[in-house]
Amino acid sequence: MAGSQSPNYFLAIQVSDEKIKQNIQEVQSFMRAKNRNLSNTMESLDTLHITLGLYCLENEEVSEAKRALEGFQSSLSNFSPLTFTVSTIGNFGDQVIFAAMTENQRLKNLVEALRGSFQNRGLLVTDERFNPHVTICKITGRSRDRGIYGINPSDYREKASTYFGKQHARSIQLCSMAKPRSESGYYHVEKEIYF
Repeated sequence: MAGSQSPNYFLAIQVSDEKIKQNIQEVQSFMRAKNRNLSNTMESLDTLHITLGLYCLENEEVSEAKRALEGFQSSLSNFSPLTFTVSTIGNFGDQVIFAAMTENQRLKNLVEALRGSFQNRGLLVTDERFNPHVTICKITGRSRDRGIYGINPSDYREKASTYFGKQHARSIQLCSMAKPRSESGYYHVEKEIYF
């Protein structure tokens, strides 16, 4: 496990529900209309996902993570079907605006078991916290280079109670942050297991 390096892989459930995507796009359009400087902070609809855990993996650890995910396949039936509701807008300070998820004990149990499976193989999450959400927009280094240092709540407050929809989990993916994106625009998926 690499010490204090930044995460380069993550476990995810991809958001595929068209209603959720459409509602996120409407919120993004609303925010851009309020503040056109936010255009470059918007998350691509092609990359929407719920992060289950962030990892810093090097070389053989990637293969070990793939084996850990494959080994978890038999446990997925304990959590199926997994459906979660995405409603209301939340934030992490003025840096990330997201579509929040309603409380879902089954999802929490899944994440705990999945992370435990990885931990048993010496693969530790870089952050123990779990706050399930779908990112709408975020401030990045590129945003700061353009003079955008935060997102004002007035840019999204009117949409704060938006109901986005329900997502039926189809799979869990091990995704790379560093490898080139797929043709669809989504992250490179190293390994995927299906419910």
